[in-house]
Amino acid sequence: MTHMTEEPNDVMAEADLLQSGVPAGGENHVMRKKKKVDPLHVIFILAFTIPSVVYFCVFYVYVNFNSFIMAFQTRRQGTLYWTLEHFARFFKEIVQSESEIQTAFRNTFLTFLIGQVMFVVGFFVSYFLYKKVPMSKFFRICFFLPGLISGTIVSSIFMRIVGVGGPIAPIYQQLFHLEYEPTLLTDPRFANSVIWGNMIWLGFPGNMILFGGTLSRLPESVLEQAKLDGVSWVQEAFRIIIPIIWPMISLLLVLNIAGVFGASGNVFLLTKGDAGTQTVSNWMFMQVYNTVGNPDVSNAYNYLSAVGMILTIVSVGIALSVRKIAGTYFEGVTY
Repeated sequence: MTHMTEEPNDVMAEADLLQSGVPAGGENHVMRKKKKVDPLHVIFILAFTIPSVVYFCVFYVYVNFNSFIMAFQTRRQGTLYWTLEHFARFFKEIVQSESEIQTAFRNTFLTFLIGQVMFVVGFFVSYFLYKKVPMSKFFRICFFLPGLISGTIVSSIFMRIVGVGGPIAPIYQQLFHLEYEPTLLTDPRFANSVIWGNMIWLGFPGNMILFGGTLSRLPESVLEQAKLDGVSWVQEAFRIIIPIIWPMISLLLVLNIAGVFGASGNVFLLTKGDAGTQTVSNWMFMQVYNTVGNPDVSNAYNYLSAVGMILTIVSVGIALSVRKIAGTYFEGVTY
C-alpha cells in the first residue's frame, strides 16, 4: 500500500515541474544553478594563480620576447638601428683561430662529453647501490654529501686540495718533472684537466635520486625470475633493467643534450674562465658581468641575445633529433 501511495505523488511532482517549464529530472540542475559561489573560494584560487601568471608573463614571456627583439637591434650614439650585424659578428669570431669564443666552444664540447660519460657512470653507481653491494650505505652518503653542501664551499675546499701545499700539486710536479709545485688553476697547461677532475669527482652520484627511485619500483617478480634463470648482473642491467626504465633514461638524455651549450662545470668558481678554461655559458655570463654599469658597451646585451638565439635553435634541433632516435629503441613499459 505504501508503494501505491507514493507513485501518484511522484507523478504529480513531475507534472508540476513540466508546468513550471523545468524538464523532468532537471530539478538537480536547477538546484546546482541556484547554488551560490563562495567568494572566499574564488579569492583563494586567485591568490595562487595570479602571482604565477604574472611571474610567467614578466620573467619568461616578456624577457624572451625582449631578447628576441634585441638580437636585431644595435644602438649608436643614442640612436637605435635594426641590423643583422650581431649574427655576422658571431659567425666571424667563431671561425677565428684561437679566439676566446672558439676556445669556449672547444672546452664546452669536451666538458659535455665528460658529462655524458659521468651520466653512464652515475647510472651504474645507482645500480650497484640498488643491488646493495658491501658498504652501499656508506658510499651513498659519500657520493651524495657534496651535493648537500654549498658549491662555493666545495669549490673552496677543492682549491685548497689542488693548490700549492696541497696533496695534488706535488703529484703534477713529479709527473712533469718540474722544479716547483705548479699553481694548477692558473697554469694553462693544467687548469682544464683540474676542472675536469673536479667535474668527475662531483659527477659520481649523477642522477642518484632519480635512478634510485626508479630502480626501487622495478617489479620484483621479473628480477626473481631472471635470477632463477641464471642471469648475471651485467645481463640483468642491459637486458632487463635498461629496457624497462628506458623512457626515463631517454628523457634525461634528451635534457642533457638540450643543455649541451650549458656544459660548464665549476669554471666560474674555480678560474672565472682564465688560463684557457673558458666555456660558452661562463663566457656569456662574464660578458654581462663585465658590462654592468658601463653604458658604453650596452650593445653586448644585443650581441648575447643573438648568440643565445643561435644556440637555442641548434640545441632544440639536436634535442628533437635525439628524442626521435631514442624513442625507436624500446617501447614504453608500464609496471
